[in-house]
Amino acid sequence: MQQDAIGLVCAGGVSRSFLARMPALLQQLGPIKTSSFRVSRQISNSLRAGYAASHYQALEGCRLILVSAPEDNLDRILREMAARIPIRKAPFSKNMVVLCGCTRDSLSPSALQGTGARVATINPIPDTGEELFVGEGDTAAIRRMRAIFAENRRKLICLRPGTKPLYFAAIHAGAPLLLPWIATAMSSLRAAGFSRSEAATVGELLGTRALRRYAKGGAKSWSRRTESDLRRVLDAGLERIRTRFPRLAQMYEQGIRVALEEFSPIPRRPAGAAGLAAVGASAGSSSLRRRA
Repeated sequence: MQQDAIGLVCAGGVSRSFLARMPALLQQLGPIKTSSFRVSRQISNSLRAGYAASHYQALEGCRLILVSAPEDNLDRILREMAARIPIRKAPFSKNMVVLCGCTRDSLSPSALQGTGARVATINPIPDTGEELFVGEGDTAAIRRMRAIFAENRRKLICLRPGTKPLYFAAIHAGAPLLLPWIATAMSSLRAAGFSRSEAATVGELLGTRALRRYAKGGAKSWSRRTESDLRRVLDAGLERIRTRFPRLAQMYEQGIRVALEEFSPIPRRPAGAAGLAAVGASAGSSSLRRRA
């Protein structure tokens, strides 16, 4: 085994993983363990790196072990690793285990807990051409992975511990959860007379500008004029749409209410005399802000 070689435990299509497109990593690849020696040899040949291992003990000398497997197989693989690899427990010599492409984070319960292994996770950020990644977990493992990614001209962004669910919330909110609203905008433009290409051009322009404004100014990109226009739609502007396109009207109204709740919430009325005084003070300060 080459000095400080990287071990790989995998299942599924690892040749389609980002790992297969990182030359500096493949140069350091050592033992590859899969469900069988034959499959391990096939993986080694397809990657043109590393060598097949018939048992988990071959990974014992690897300070860094990468695990690339479908989520459904991950628990079984981690149990096998914990049972069959003598994880080092001496200070500064623990094995670093990096889970690649999984939804779980390093704090999720697994068979590796209590073994002394330093656990981290790595995920590619979608639609970045595998140039940007996020990682979280053990600092030594993340530091090692960041150096490997830098050699491959990739950037690794470190997440705060326990925040991986927030990362996925951002990924989903920033793309698939926007699709219903994008579809609503496109359908509305098409119904108004735009061609598909014209609707796509306008939708992309508006969406890009909105993102740029928010990235620059945050909540300040929300204006009182926008709020006023949207409240006017709620009061009287939906009926004509509702009679012909009830589904569009429903999505339009829902989007307006979500936006107003987020950026222009109506304060709840506190109970009692003190509450009334607080409402009055709030109204007065709001009036001063408008005059300013």
